[in-house]
Amino acid sequence: MNIETRKQICELLFFQDATQKGDLLDPTRTTDELLGCLKSILDAGHHVEITAVRSDHSDDTALGPHCHARGYAVDCWPLATATAGDYLDADTDAFRAFLSACIRAAHIYQIGLAGSAATQENLDLAQAIAFIDDGADHVHLGVA
Repeated sequence: MNIETRKQICELLFFQDATQKGDLLDPTRTTDELLGCLKSILDAGHHVEITAVRSDHSDDTALGPHCHARGYAVDCWPLATATAGDYLDADTDAFRAFLSACIRAAHIYQIGLAGSAATQENLDLAQAIAFIDDGADHVHLGVA
């Protein structure tokens, strides 16, 4: 994936920290598969705020090859509108539509649900690729 495509994807995302955009723009820090996954979700019409990528995430290499530290994962939360901080409630049909888009996204390997996202209904929706993640509200997207 070329840098222009990465820039186009990043222009559609919202970031909580400047390092996140830098990580996604840098092909030595994040994989093309991760950007392809995010593009699939954006193309499905969802607005996404990034909560952690690589530089702002703890070293998770002990969890396996498809982790933040190796550029294969991002933590995020869906937005109701194209406004940073306009978060969807995890118990809504709109949130579940976001999860459905994540399940169908290119290169998706795993979906972690943390905080209010970790409901039984959301876990059931994501089925075999879902796990309960640690920490505050976020959706972990891991790619292969």
